[in-house]
Amino acid sequence: MSELKSKPDPSRRAFLASAAVAASAALVGGLRPATARAAGSKLPHLTDANAMAKSLGYTPNHNEVKTAQFPTYKAGEHCSMCRFFKGTPGEKSGYAGCQIYPGYSVNAQGWCASFSARS
Repeated sequence: MSELKSKPDPSRRAFLASAAVAASAALVGGLRPATARAAGSKLPHLTDANAMAKSLGYTPNHNEVKTAQFPTYKAGEHCSMCRFFKGTPGEKSGYAGCQIYPGYSVNAQGWCASFSARS
């Protein structure tokens, strides 16, 4: 009986090896820079008509933020300065992905109430 316990099951060993390779591939694929992922996909532009965007006060132009409705806005804040923006920090124009709005790209000069300055 002790002989059975010491012999590894080849099918289990093959499964574990395959699982390790698959996990490594998934991990490496997930480590690409956010800008590469955002640039590689053509995401639709987020508009202020989107329900979630509307609830967070998203506007494609930070100069048009309704400050009475969103008093947390500070002059000069915009998406490209936010930590959730997947594009180049400080971009003056263009669109890139955003962690708050998966599946959409936001205007670099936009703003929403989820703004959080990059550290």
